[in-house]
This record gives sequence, C-alpha cells and structure tokens, in this order.
Amino acid sequence: MHMELLDVVDEEDEVLYSQERALVHEKGLRHRSVMFFVQTKDGSLLVTKRSQDKKFFPGYWSVVLGGHVTSGDTYEETLEKEAREEIGTFGDYRYLGSFLKDIPEEKENVHLYSLTVDPDKVILSDKEFEKGIFLKFNEIEKRRHQHRFLPETDKVLEILNSSKLY
Repeated sequence: MHMELLDVVDEEDEVLYSQERALVHEKGLRHRSVMFFVQTKDGSLLVTKRSQDKKFFPGYWSVVLGGHVTSGDTYEETLEKEAREEIGTFGDYRYLGSFLKDIPEEKENVHLYSLTVDPDKVILSDKEFEKGIFLKFNEIEKRRHQHRFLPETDKVLEILNSSKLY
C-alpha cells in the first residue's frame, strides 16, 4: 500500500521534515494544502456538499475545493492534481493569497486560488461530493445561513472579496 507523505512545516512555510499523512493528522502537525474556488467566466462559483464519507466535516457545504500538498510537490502541482481528481478538468488559475488554518482538526498553511473552468466540463467526484451547484455570490451568502459550511468559509470569502474578482 502506498504511504502518503506530507511535509511538516512551520508558520513561515519552511519544511521541517516529512511524515506519514495519518501521523501528521494524529499529532496535529502543521502541513501544506491548497484550496481553490471553481468559477465560470460569468462569475458563478461552484458550491459543493461534501460526501458523508469524509473524515472531517462530512455533509458540510463548501465554497472551495482542495487537498493536501504531498511531500515534494508544489502548491501549483497540487492545485492541478486536485482539480483533475475532484472536478475532472483544469483551467486558468490565479493565486489569491495564503493563510494559516488553525482549527482543532487541522493546522495548515493554505494557498488559495481561483480556477476558471467551463462548467459543462465539470464532473464531480462522487467519492468527494454528494452534490454541487454553481451559484452567484449573493445566492451563496443567503445559503450560508441555511446550511452548515466549512469553518474556513468566512476566511476564504474574505480573501476572494479583497482580490477584486467580485
């Protein structure tokens, strides 16, 4: 069986050493991840409902997709890999910024991107998601008060808003 290694990093994103993914999570060690908005040319954003099989926050809604940066990979390589795995396509991307995610479940150095895709080419991974829908920003704001969204939702939307994409 393939053992996935993650780089354990400090808050300045310097690699300290590599460790098996399960141990990184078990010990609450800081590691790298990417998150990305999936948007269309008309400005709609993909909002997904996470699979009930997810270890963290099953069934929660999210405005971003993403994943862990495997040891030795770059943030951009991970962005493309995760996009192809989770939505079956890739497109033009833009780096929006980074932040430290510090929640009881995970400590991550996150690089946040915006990815523009043709919505007709999006094929959601049924392993990752129960469903997905493209919504305008104001529709997302309404839904945020009706459904459970991931803890980082406020932070990523704040970065998106400040990026002048909306």
